[in-house]
Amino acid sequence: MNNDVKTALLRDDDLKILEITVVSTKGDVRLTGELDSQNQINQAILITEGVGAVKAVHNELTVKR
Repeated sequence: MNNDVKTALLRDDDLKILEITVVSTKGDVRLTGELDSQNQINQAILITEGVGAVKAVHNELTVKR
């Protein structure tokens, strides 16, 4: 599932250049990293939730300071 989520995130022009770590276990996905804005975080969560086998998204993404 990691690859499915990473592929989905890479398809987004605003997210493909960012460092987002994806770890998944049995449908639970944890996203970590520093993004440029809250909008990018929201988009990453929405994209991840849209991947078929994802049951839950645990957001540990933060906005760069």
